[in-house]
Amino acid sequence: MRTYYKNVAIHYAGDYAKMREHINKKADVADYAYSGKYISYGDKQYPHVFYQLEEPPYVIFYEGKIELLAGPVIAVVGNRKPSSYSLEITQKLVEIIKARYSIISGLAYGIDVCAHLEAINSATIAVIACGLDCYYPKEHENIQKYLMKHHLVISEYPFGVKPQRHHFPFRNRLIACLGEKVYVMSATERSGTMCTVNEALRLNREVICLPHPINDITGYGCNLLIEQGASLLTNLQDLDNI
Repeated sequence: MRTYYKNVAIHYAGDYAKMREHINKKADVADYAYSGKYISYGDKQYPHVFYQLEEPPYVIFYEGKIELLAGPVIAVVGNRKPSSYSLEITQKLVEIIKARYSIISGLAYGIDVCAHLEAINSATIAVIACGLDCYYPKEHENIQKYLMKHHLVISEYPFGVKPQRHHFPFRNRLIACLGEKVYVMSATERSGTMCTVNEALRLNREVICLPHPINDITGYGCNLLIEQGASLLTNLQDLDNI
Protein backbone atom coordinates (compact mmCIF):
# COMPACT_ATOMS: atom_id res chain seq x y z
CA MET A 1 0.00 0.00 0.00
CA ARG A 2 2.87 2.40 0.61
CA THR A 3 3.49 2.91 -3.11
CA TYR A 4 -0.23 3.39 -3.69
CA TYR A 5 -0.46 6.03 -0.93
CA LYS A 6 2.61 7.79 -2.32
CA ASN A 7 1.13 7.87 -5.81
CA VAL A 8 -2.20 9.23 -4.57
CA ALA A 9 -0.40 11.92 -2.57
CA ILE A 10 1.57 13.04 -5.61
CA HIS A 11 -1.50 12.87 -7.88
CA TYR A 12 -3.44 15.24 -5.60
CA ALA A 13 -0.44 17.31 -4.42
CA GLY A 14 -1.13 16.23 -0.83
CA ASP A 15 -4.77 17.43 -0.79
CA TYR A 16 -6.09 15.31 2.07
CA ALA A 17 -9.79 15.43 1.23
CA LYS A 18 -9.21 14.37 -2.37
CA MET A 19 -6.78 11.68 -1.29
CA ARG A 20 -9.23 10.23 1.22
CA GLU A 21 -12.05 10.13 -1.32
CA HIS A 22 -9.80 8.41 -3.87
CA ILE A 23 -8.46 5.89 -1.38
CA ASN A 24 -11.90 5.08 0.02
CA LYS A 25 -13.03 4.27 -3.53
CA LYS A 26 -9.94 2.10 -3.97
CA ALA A 27 -9.49 3.78 -7.32
CA ASP A 28 -6.50 3.20 -9.54
CA VAL A 29 -3.77 5.81 -9.81
CA ALA A 30 -0.75 6.34 -12.02
CA ASP A 31 2.68 5.31 -10.75
CA TYR A 32 4.67 8.46 -10.09
CA ALA A 33 8.43 8.52 -9.63
CA TYR A 34 9.59 10.04 -6.37
CA SER A 35 13.25 10.34 -5.50
CA GLY A 36 12.79 11.35 -1.87
CA LYS A 37 12.16 9.39 1.30
CA TYR A 38 8.74 8.63 2.74
CA ILE A 39 6.79 6.43 5.10
CA SER A 40 3.11 5.63 4.79
CA TYR A 41 0.13 4.59 6.88
CA GLY A 42 0.73 1.09 8.16
CA ASP A 43 4.52 1.12 7.79
CA LYS A 44 6.63 -0.11 10.68
CA GLN A 45 8.16 3.36 11.15
CA TYR A 46 4.81 5.14 10.94
CA PRO A 47 4.28 6.79 14.37
CA HIS A 48 1.62 4.94 16.32
CA VAL A 49 0.36 8.21 17.79
CA PHE A 50 -0.82 9.24 14.32
CA TYR A 51 -3.51 6.55 14.53
CA GLN A 52 -5.11 8.69 17.25
CA LEU A 53 -5.85 11.44 14.73
CA GLU A 54 -9.24 11.86 13.09
CA GLU A 55 -7.32 12.50 9.88
CA PRO A 56 -4.06 10.53 10.11
CA PRO A 57 -1.60 11.27 7.31
CA TYR A 58 -1.46 8.71 4.53
CA VAL A 59 2.13 9.63 3.67
CA ILE A 60 4.93 11.43 5.46
CA PHE A 61 7.67 12.68 3.20
CA TYR A 62 10.87 13.28 5.11
CA GLU A 63 14.54 14.05 5.09
CA GLY A 64 16.77 13.30 8.04
CA LYS A 65 16.55 11.00 11.05
CA ILE A 66 13.12 9.37 10.85
CA GLU A 67 13.81 7.53 14.11
CA LEU A 68 13.25 10.81 15.97
CA LEU A 69 9.50 10.32 15.44
CA ALA A 70 9.63 7.40 17.86
CA GLY A 71 10.13 9.93 20.67
CA PRO A 72 10.32 11.18 23.27
CA VAL A 73 9.15 14.51 21.81
CA ILE A 74 7.99 17.83 23.27
CA ALA A 75 6.17 20.44 21.17
CA VAL A 76 7.11 24.10 21.58
CA VAL A 77 4.85 26.52 19.72
CA GLY A 78 3.93 30.18 19.55
CA ASN A 79 3.17 33.04 17.23
CA ARG A 80 5.36 34.63 14.57
CA LYS A 81 5.85 37.98 16.30
CA PRO A 82 6.44 37.17 19.97
CA SER A 83 7.77 39.51 22.61
CA SER A 84 11.42 39.44 23.65
CA TYR A 85 10.18 37.98 26.95
CA SER A 86 8.61 35.00 25.14
CA LEU A 87 11.75 34.39 23.10
CA GLU A 88 13.97 34.54 26.17
CA ILE A 89 11.87 32.02 28.11
CA THR A 90 11.59 29.77 25.05
CA GLN A 91 15.36 29.59 24.86
CA LYS A 92 15.62 28.77 28.56
CA LEU A 93 12.84 26.18 28.32
CA VAL A 94 14.42 24.33 25.40
CA GLU A 95 17.88 24.56 26.97
CA ILE A 96 16.57 22.58 29.95
CA ILE A 97 14.44 19.93 28.20
CA LYS A 98 16.47 19.29 25.03
CA ALA A 99 18.74 16.78 26.77
CA ARG A 100 15.77 14.42 27.24
CA TYR A 101 13.41 15.28 24.40
CA SER A 102 13.43 16.07 20.72
CA ILE A 103 11.88 19.49 20.17
CA ILE A 104 9.14 19.68 17.53
CA SER A 105 7.79 22.84 15.95
CA GLY A 106 6.82 24.34 12.60
CA LEU A 107 9.91 26.28 11.40
CA ALA A 108 7.94 29.53 11.19
CA TYR A 109 9.19 32.93 12.30
CA GLY A 110 9.20 33.69 15.99
CA ILE A 111 8.84 30.96 18.61
CA ASP A 112 9.15 28.06 16.14
CA VAL A 113 12.56 28.92 14.76
CA CYS A 114 13.76 30.05 18.20
CA ALA A 115 12.96 26.57 19.56
CA HIS A 116 14.63 24.80 16.63
CA LEU A 117 17.81 26.86 16.91
CA GLU A 118 18.08 26.36 20.66
CA ALA A 119 17.87 22.58 20.08
CA ILE A 120 20.26 22.60 17.12
CA ASN A 121 22.97 20.75 19.05
CA SER A 122 20.53 18.14 20.37
CA ALA A 123 17.54 16.93 18.35
CA THR A 124 14.73 18.83 16.67
CA ILE A 125 11.91 18.03 14.24
CA ALA A 126 10.32 20.53 11.85
CA VAL A 127 6.88 19.93 10.35
CA ILE A 128 6.49 22.06 7.23
CA ALA A 129 3.45 22.95 5.13
CA CYS A 130 4.96 22.48 1.67
CA GLY A 131 7.17 20.07 -0.25
CA LEU A 132 10.63 19.40 1.12
CA ASP A 133 12.18 21.17 -1.87
CA CYS A 134 10.38 24.39 -0.93
CA TYR A 135 11.55 26.79 1.74
CA TYR A 136 9.04 28.84 3.67
CA PRO A 137 9.81 31.35 4.85
CA LYS A 138 12.60 31.81 2.33
CA GLU A 139 14.83 33.25 5.05
CA HIS A 140 14.85 29.84 6.75
CA GLU A 141 16.21 27.94 3.75
CA ASN A 142 19.64 27.36 5.29
CA ILE A 143 18.11 26.30 8.59
CA GLN A 144 15.78 23.85 6.86
CA LYS A 145 18.64 22.37 4.86
CA TYR A 146 20.67 21.95 8.05
CA LEU A 147 17.76 20.25 9.83
CA MET A 148 17.23 17.90 6.89
CA LYS A 149 20.86 16.86 7.08
CA HIS A 150 21.35 16.64 10.84
CA HIS A 151 17.86 16.39 12.39
CA LEU A 152 14.45 15.76 10.75
CA VAL A 153 12.03 17.65 8.51
CA ILE A 154 8.68 16.08 7.62
CA SER A 155 5.75 17.04 5.42
CA GLU A 156 2.53 15.59 4.04
CA TYR A 157 3.26 17.31 0.74
CA PRO A 158 5.40 15.90 -2.08
CA PHE A 159 8.10 17.77 -3.95
CA GLY A 160 6.94 20.86 -5.80
CA VAL A 161 3.96 21.71 -3.60
CA LYS A 162 4.01 25.34 -2.51
CA PRO A 163 2.63 26.39 0.89
CA GLN A 164 -1.04 27.36 0.94
CA ARG A 165 -2.81 29.22 3.73
CA HIS A 166 -4.92 26.20 4.72
CA HIS A 167 -1.87 23.92 4.89
CA PHE A 168 -0.59 25.54 8.08
CA PRO A 169 -3.45 24.88 10.53
CA PHE A 170 -3.83 21.39 9.05
CA ARG A 171 -0.18 20.47 9.60
CA ASN A 172 -0.41 21.74 13.18
CA ARG A 173 -2.33 18.60 14.13
CA LEU A 174 0.87 16.60 13.51
CA ILE A 175 2.86 18.82 15.86
CA ALA A 176 0.23 18.44 18.56
CA CYS A 177 0.03 14.69 18.06
CA LEU A 178 3.76 13.97 18.13
CA GLY A 179 4.39 16.05 21.25
CA GLU A 180 3.93 14.32 24.59
CA LYS A 181 3.22 17.81 25.93
CA VAL A 182 2.67 21.12 24.17
CA TYR A 183 4.33 24.27 25.50
CA VAL A 184 2.61 27.43 24.30
CA MET A 185 5.05 30.31 24.60
CA SER A 186 2.95 33.04 22.95
CA ALA A 187 -0.41 33.21 21.19
CA THR A 188 -2.93 35.75 20.10
CA GLU A 189 -6.61 34.90 20.53
CA ARG A 190 -6.96 33.74 16.94
CA SER A 191 -3.85 32.14 15.54
CA GLY A 192 -2.41 28.92 14.18
CA THR A 193 -1.05 28.27 17.65
CA MET A 194 -4.59 27.99 18.96
CA CYS A 195 -5.31 25.38 16.26
CA THR A 196 -2.41 23.35 17.63
CA VAL A 197 -3.78 23.71 21.15
CA ASN A 198 -7.27 22.59 20.13
CA GLU A 199 -5.87 19.44 18.55
CA ALA A 200 -3.64 18.79 21.57
CA LEU A 201 -6.64 19.01 23.89
CA ARG A 202 -8.64 16.64 21.68
CA LEU A 203 -5.75 14.17 21.94
CA ASN A 204 -5.51 14.59 25.74
CA ARG A 205 -2.05 16.13 25.57
CA GLU A 206 -1.09 18.40 28.44
CA VAL A 207 -0.97 22.04 27.37
CA ILE A 208 1.40 24.27 29.35
CA CYS A 209 1.25 28.03 28.80
CA LEU A 210 3.64 30.86 29.55
CA PRO A 211 1.75 33.64 31.37
CA HIS A 212 2.04 37.15 29.94
CA PRO A 213 1.44 40.69 31.16
CA ILE A 214 -2.19 41.65 30.60
CA ASN A 215 -1.17 44.42 28.18
CA ASP A 216 0.83 42.05 25.93
CA ILE A 217 -1.45 41.14 23.01
CA THR A 218 1.06 38.53 21.78
CA GLY A 219 0.31 36.52 24.91
CA TYR A 220 -3.42 37.05 25.20
CA GLY A 221 -4.11 33.55 23.96
CA CYS A 222 -1.81 32.06 26.61
CA ASN A 223 -3.59 33.93 29.40
CA LEU A 224 -6.97 32.89 28.01
CA LEU A 225 -5.91 29.23 27.95
CA ILE A 226 -4.65 29.47 31.53
CA GLU A 227 -7.99 30.97 32.55
CA GLN A 228 -9.70 28.01 30.88
CA GLY A 229 -7.61 25.47 32.78
CA ALA A 230 -4.30 25.01 30.94
CA SER A 231 -1.22 24.28 33.04
CA LEU A 232 0.88 27.26 34.00
CA LEU A 233 4.62 27.56 33.31
CA THR A 234 5.94 29.52 36.29
CA ASN A 235 9.15 27.86 37.43
CA LEU A 236 11.76 26.66 34.94
CA GLN A 237 13.47 24.66 37.69
CA ASP A 238 10.41 22.38 37.77
CA LEU A 239 11.25 21.27 34.24
CA ASP A 240 14.06 19.11 35.59
CA ASN A 241 11.35 16.75 36.85
CA ILE A 242 9.39 16.22 33.62
